[in-house]
Amino acid sequence: MDKMYRFISSSIIFLMIFTVMISCSPKASVPSTSDSDMDTFRAILENEGFSSKFAPFVHVDLIKLYEAGKLANSGGNNADAPYRAMFGAIPDSIPLTKANQLTGAQDKIDNWLYTSSGMIEGWQLNPDEAVVVVTKTPPKCTYFSYCGFIFYKYYEKEQERKWVWTSFNDPLNNMTIKTSGTPNGVTGNPFDQDTIIIITADKGIDQRVRKVAIAAGYPEDIINTYIIPTSMVKLGTGPEYDTVVFGQRMALFTDQKAGEKYVNTITPAIKLTPKSKTTLDPFPAPQLRVRGTGKTETDLKPALEELRKAILGKHSSLTAKELITSVWLSESYDAVQTETYVAGESRDTVYLRSETITLGDNPDEFIIVYGVNHAATGKATYSNCNYYGEAAWNGVAGIYSTDYTGSAESYLPGNPLAKYLYVCKFTRNCVSEKNCVTVPTGPQAHGVALEEPAFIGFRAYMEPDTKVGPANTELLYDQVIKFSPKK
Repeated sequence: MDKMYRFISSSIIFLMIFTVMISCSPKASVPSTSDSDMDTFRAILENEGFSSKFAPFVHVDLIKLYEAGKLANSGGNNADAPYRAMFGAIPDSIPLTKANQLTGAQDKIDNWLYTSSGMIEGWQLNPDEAVVVVTKTPPKCTYFSYCGFIFYKYYEKEQERKWVWTSFNDPLNNMTIKTSGTPNGVTGNPFDQDTIIIITADKGIDQRVRKVAIAAGYPEDIINTYIIPTSMVKLGTGPEYDTVVFGQRMALFTDQKAGEKYVNTITPAIKLTPKSKTTLDPFPAPQLRVRGTGKTETDLKPALEELRKAILGKHSSLTAKELITSVWLSESYDAVQTETYVAGESRDTVYLRSETITLGDNPDEFIIVYGVNHAATGKATYSNCNYYGEAAWNGVAGIYSTDYTGSAESYLPGNPLAKYLYVCKFTRNCVSEKNCVTVPTGPQAHGVALEEPAFIGFRAYMEPDTKVGPANTELLYDQVIKFSPKK
């Protein structure tokens, strides 16, 4: 019995020591988005049969690009919402061999973007190529997404390329992306997390890159495949093929300083080309998320009409011109077929706009915008309105649903539906007025001149129930009234 007891005791002690040793032993480190890990990943990719080139994912100022003559207009930019984008691989004139060299090349990259000759045309990919983004997602914000676009589309019947700037797939947004905080896309924390995005048209290339990433130590559950549908995008090199760009949107950072730091950090994406010929196996066109839930804002129509009358009554000493709001930008599949420029539209939102207006500097000349707060009704994660120059589509000033919440209650005291409505004002000088937007006259395209043709543009981003933009047919459209002195 004593021997048996000693044997059992020794076994238990051994197991306890072994367990402690295992638990205390160093764990295999998971590679991160650091420059050194990126260089290691890139080296492994090259050893596995790919040649590679850096493609910088950088902050872009669309108005500045327009002013520099790099874009034909400002792309209907969302005022005060930053953008990051890949407009192409780094040219050979900027020699880079390691990821950490990108930061030091910021000035050269900016010069390439803003001062090089010619307009931005996007870049071309072959059907067997890929772009890989290994990055941190933005710090906490209301919304972010990554999205691919056809920049110039080649049309066979006209035998020419046209600027359409239209998305070719649903965005990867903060409700759908796979990250270290939302592995395999489960509900979690998608902010400030590691993620990998493989942008490609080919199943085989996707699998090869994915296997290398896993072999390099990256978790498979943070890897996203972003499909380029070859039935929609004509991939190849030369004047008879499409060009593409890849962009990132963000809105309403919780910590503005952290957001600015993130936006201004260069992410080293990698363009991959197989060193040997591959047998193509293209993905089918991706299934799009379905807009709409069947639930509309129609029951708010009487309250909206009551709000309209209250606004007109408050400013009855002035001349009122009520403008019509309509759909501004159509969806990508419509735009490609109708050969329509849609300014980098995203299916994560709807785009509405007013008729053309002007705005002088008379204190009694101003614009009142009112409508349903689509975020308050649950039809959007956030909504906003912006003031645009008609010629340049330059968004120079705007206001968000987070700012105008509750703004209709003073017009409709005691009405329980007022909390779902909003009112805001656009003028040349708000002074200290609440829910008011001052419209600048410059500098250059960062303002809209006095009496210059303009319009109000509206967005309603990402309905939580569908993880895509709401159906415009389920919304009550935002409304615009221009007030001016009576003659």
